[in-house]
Amino acid sequence: MKTQMMQFRVNDEEKALIEKCAKKAGMTVSEYIRACMLMEMVVDGELQALRIVGRTIGMKAMDALSRRLKATPTTDKARPAAPPAAPGGQTAPAL
Repeated sequence: MKTQMMQFRVNDEEKALIEKCAKKAGMTVSEYIRACMLMEMVVDGELQALRIVGRTIGMKAMDALSRRLKATPTTDKARPAAPPAAPGGQTAPAL
């Protein structure tokens, strides 16, 4: 059960965009903000966020996250891309 409240300020443009995206996702603004923040934490490697996401939304969300990560190339030098797979499904050695 959610008992804690957090508040933050946004400008008119940010508010409209957040509300539009939440509606498009079929979520309340609160659900949307929590999902976005938790997913960003998971992408950044925060293990506790991964546990929360898994417990809260289950495997369906984990599958969606997996598809998102595979579809979104990283440009952050701190997160190097995986080396390409060699024939036979083995990972090629890093150069």
